[in-house]
Amino acid sequence: MTEGSGVQKRRPASVEPTDTDQSDAEWADLSARATPTTLARFAAPRAQDRTTLAVFSDPHLSTAKEGTWKVFHRTEARLRAAVADANDRGVDGVLLAGDLTEDGRPEDFDAAADVLADLDAPFVAVPGNHDVPKSFDAHDTPPVSEFEERFAPASFPFRTELGGVDVLGLNSASTPDGELDATHDGAISDDQLAWLEATLPETDAALVVSHHNPPGLESHLDESHYAPHPPVGDAPAFVDALADHDALHLSGHVHLPAAISGDVRGTVCPALSSFPQAYLLAEVGPEGTTLRMVPVADPEGVAESHDLAREHSDRSADIAAMVEDQLGDLPLVDER
Repeated sequence: MTEGSGVQKRRPASVEPTDTDQSDAEWADLSARATPTTLARFAAPRAQDRTTLAVFSDPHLSTAKEGTWKVFHRTEARLRAAVADANDRGVDGVLLAGDLTEDGRPEDFDAAADVLADLDAPFVAVPGNHDVPKSFDAHDTPPVSEFEERFAPASFPFRTELGGVDVLGLNSASTPDGELDATHDGAISDDQLAWLEATLPETDAALVVSHHNPPGLESHLDESHYAPHPPVGDAPAFVDALADHDALHLSGHVHLPAAISGDVRGTVCPALSSFPQAYLLAEVGPEGTTLRMVPVADPEGVAESHDLAREHSDRSADIAAMVEDQLGDLPLVDER
């Protein structure tokens, strides 16, 4: 097991940026591929009737901010592009793995709801750390109960069916008192863990969704096992609840696509806001589950997000470099 919430690993030396022209040409090609790129193939979950779901994560929609590696001035356009593409593909449902907004402002939630209203398929969402009230916010972020009313089928945790798939939604972003003291930490509460342990045996094909990831991601990234964020708090208990079930865990938060298999199957979704500005298609059928990455930006947009990530900070440059490494060796997991 790895450290729990609140433990940050030492960041490695910043990766030297590659040549701009070469990088732009290479990564702009992401948006020019004729078909979605296979990110991972899992042996489970399986469903007799094929179900295709779109998974959006980390749109960080902001109606006022510009710039930074999250490309705030494009966030609404990227979410709209994902909605339009999912509609064109006729998906059976849409999952949102958190951070719908940049900082929980009511006007940004309103904008996200307006965009999601254009979906032809039903959608469900879990909150990210940017969506819930924080002790240091200078504005009033709506309570999680309002998030549930607008973006979830029931209060957390919830179980709902999309196509032939059970979706189990968890809130990993809220502390017991409802306010965060740090922006990155997350945990699954004891009552949610107990619910998960009781509910998973009742499912045949389950996708478990929370904003924060289980442990294991960091061992797949680089030799130093550096990861941008720690996994959920009380990680061993979360792993125990997920283990020995034919379920797949989906998360966001880290802003880089990654996948793990073994005792727990898990995928970290790419971010809509930052490089590579993409969402996932999850296809669940008799042979298992295939995840494909779908870019939502044109070549110039991909190049812009890549350059902003390299230039904004050491941390964003590190994440961009890890994204490049991950996308250079696809599929990340292949159990079939």
